[in-house]
Amino acid sequence: MGKQSVILIFTLFVAVFSCKEKQGKLSSAPLNEIVREIGNCNVLMGSAVGIAAQRPEQWDRYYVLRSKATDVELLALTDDTNSVVRCYAFQALVERNSADLFPVLLRHLSDTATVHTLYGCIGGNQNTGDYFLEAVTQENGNHNFYRLNDKQRITIDSLILFGVGNKLEARDKLLSNLPPLEQYYSRIRQIAVDENNNIAVVTLAKYKKEQDKALIKKLLTDAKSQSYGFAAVVNFPDRSFYHTLEQTLKDEVAKTNTNHSERLKLLYQAIVQYKDQLSRQLFESILQEAKGMQRIYHADYLYQALKFYPSPIYDGLLKPIYSADSTKKSGT
Repeated sequence: MGKQSVILIFTLFVAVFSCKEKQGKLSSAPLNEIVREIGNCNVLMGSAVGIAAQRPEQWDRYYVLRSKATDVELLALTDDTNSVVRCYAFQALVERNSADLFPVLLRHLSDTATVHTLYGCIGGNQNTGDYFLEAVTQENGNHNFYRLNDKQRITIDSLILFGVGNKLEARDKLLSNLPPLEQYYSRIRQIAVDENNNIAVVTLAKYKKEQDKALIKKLLTDAKSQSYGFAAVVNFPDRSFYHTLEQTLKDEVAKTNTNHSERLKLLYQAIVQYKDQLSRQLFESILQEAKGMQRIYHADYLYQALKFYPSPIYDGLLKPIYSADSTKKSGT
């Protein structure tokens, strides 16, 4: 767990106990007092938090809000100045499923206010608009909750994709899953170029257009963005990218890596797309050159890549390694 995550979780647990000190008998408190205390706590919590999975008093406040407030009051609270209050009010309406929430969702597609969350031991941050959208789209097994219909989903996706300046995380998720249909191409390229959006470049690669090669090459030669470049090559394994991939892999095997790397997993997934003797020979040389744990790591990267993208051209590549490993374990 990273240092920032530890600090965030500590801060959120402090908030839990701070909230507890301010809490009175909520069952008889007026609605505006409940709303005030939810805002003072300023953390959106689930029904159980901490290692002991205790029910936080913030959840009790939400329960009272959901039980006592009218639909009209909850609808008004979706525009409250506090993001946690907005999210709790919207969640209550989703669970009631007694009001049309589509207009509310439309108003909040540009709501990028941060909401702090705590579920179990996991603390995080999320855009309020993303929280609203997930509340009406995620499957949770409860079919009584409010859900968008197919037509509304199409409308939302269109607004997220074509809306100018949309900063929700939902847009990147949408970009990642878009099929390479021509009606999307110009907008995706605009996002890639004007906003330097790396995910948009990965999606552009699905179109396999000559004019987008420069964008992919830029990612491949930028250490900070190289993983996106590898992901783009998975979609568009053009021969012009191969030399960069080859040299990167040769450089990596010379390093001493102490743990697994998502970046290298993507690198292997990119190279296996070429399905030719050159790439096979590259893997053979890498597996021969790598020593100790390096060899194990690189063999595993290749194994995982071939699991996702199998090809007969690579048959038998890993057999010598796993056969040798099996022999060592058997002591023969």
